[in-house]
Amino acid sequence: MAFAVAFSGLSATASQAATVTGNLTADNQFSVYISTSDSTLGTLLASGNNWPTTYSFSTPLTSGTYYLHVVGDNFGGPANMAGGNPDAFIGQFSLTGNYVFANGTQSLLTNTTDWRATDATGGAANWNSAPSGTPISYGTNGGSNIWTNNNGGHPLNNISTNAQWIWSSPDATGEAFFSTTISAVPEPSTWAMMIFGFLGVGFLAYRRSAGSVRLA
Repeated sequence: MAFAVAFSGLSATASQAATVTGNLTADNQFSVYISTSDSTLGTLLASGNNWPTTYSFSTPLTSGTYYLHVVGDNFGGPANMAGGNPDAFIGQFSLTGNYVFANGTQSLLTNTTDWRATDATGGAANWNSAPSGTPISYGTNGGSNIWTNNNGGHPLNNISTNAQWIWSSPDATGEAFFSTTISAVPEPSTWAMMIFGFLGVGFLAYRRSAGSVRLA
């Protein structure tokens, strides 16, 4: 019975419904996906190709660990190549339910700490391994950078001014893959059930041990 209580607590945590939402854009275009494997691109949630526009998505999460994946593409090649133009991805994201982002909270901005980035070629079709590099930052939303200047000196709508414009480094191709982790966490009540269950297991083991000693 105690085992049943403990493992039913684990099952309840895994089955808790939740939602991830996001507001994002990229220069020049992006696609965002949700996946249960960091090496698999996953299910398309949204896409856009007009960087001054903020695009939104919302999708349910049901159980286990998820990965938010973004594929970015810069028209004209890498920014550091002759004829290239600036490239970057920016956004803010939130969770409901028993899930947290890589920063341990239910709110996440684009930054160089909680995202992984890798140079890419061939677009989404070539996502076959988990991004592992550290992205580079080109400044914040509304800060002193080319995107603020080309947006009339204003930050993008519906994205925090603390969010950073990020891209893979080195920028060798003008394409980039981004990933961040979404993890399930138990509710306090679930932890309580699990602790009670394991205490029950220990008590039963003690009772059996004591009974064996008396019989001897």
